[in-house]
Amino acid sequence: MNDVHHNEYLAAVAGLHEQTPSPVFWHGYAQGDRIAYRLHEWSPSSSAAGRVCGDAGPGRVWVNNEQTSRPEAVDVRPWPEGNLLPF
Repeated sequence: MNDVHHNEYLAAVAGLHEQTPSPVFWHGYAQGDRIAYRLHEWSPSSSAAGRVCGDAGPGRVWVNNEQTSRPEAVDVRPWPEGNLLPF
């Protein structure tokens, strides 16, 4: 198929990634993903869950805590090195 409009469409699709940033943060989580976590200052039996709401820097995301509605910076490495829990 050698349609001018089709070729223009394919060129636009090919360049779309340059204009539209991906919703996935550097750490593999997208805005709105739900994660469970435990901050290091908390008791070993405690945990929280929340929705990812932003990038907090290298290896960290902002999570809006479901119970407190307060954003918290969460290290996305698995517990105990980081804060991420497997559930």
